[in-house]
Amino acid sequence: MLEEYPKEITLQDGFICILRPMTRDDQDALYRFFISLPEEDRRYLRNDATNRILIEKWCRELNYNKVLPILAEHENRILANATLHRETFGWGMHIGEIRTTVAADFQQRGLGSLLLEELSKLALKFNLDKLCAKVVASRTYVTRAFEKNGFVREATLKNFVKILYDKNYEDIAVLVKDLNQKSG
Repeated sequence: MLEEYPKEITLQDGFICILRPMTRDDQDALYRFFISLPEEDRRYLRNDATNRILIEKWCRELNYNKVLPILAEHENRILANATLHRETFGWGMHIGEIRTTVAADFQQRGLGSLLLEELSKLALKFNLDKLCAKVVASRTYVTRAFEKNGFVREATLKNFVKILYDKNYEDIAVLVKDLNQKSG
């Protein structure tokens, strides 16, 4: 299923980068990627990705059947990290959850959308029926990007998460993409 990687993609502005699954050898580059993000972006991540021990654990405990991380890179620099999370048993086996993080200088250039398309294709190969994304609702440009890629806001959970850095509560938008329907 991952035979097609690494693969080249071209952004809207003609910039070319490589997509590939994360490996155990990526821990240093992944750590550099996350600490290079502006604090404004890092504060909305689910985990403190500046914690090197956490990054090492992610790389050491790779299991593509549960979490498939796809990296976008150029000249050994990680530009984005996108993950497809799957349940391996139970009532949620047909649903994947996706998360994306894009370097500040590559936001608004179409890389996030290309990663959403890529994860949608992978989800179909895994025989998933739906994709879910949970996004801090105040980050409207992120929710718009998901909606442009066929996701529909199904719910807003009020004061659902506590932001890591400032401990303020924020609403979460739950967005869902039905993979069995054609999206526009």
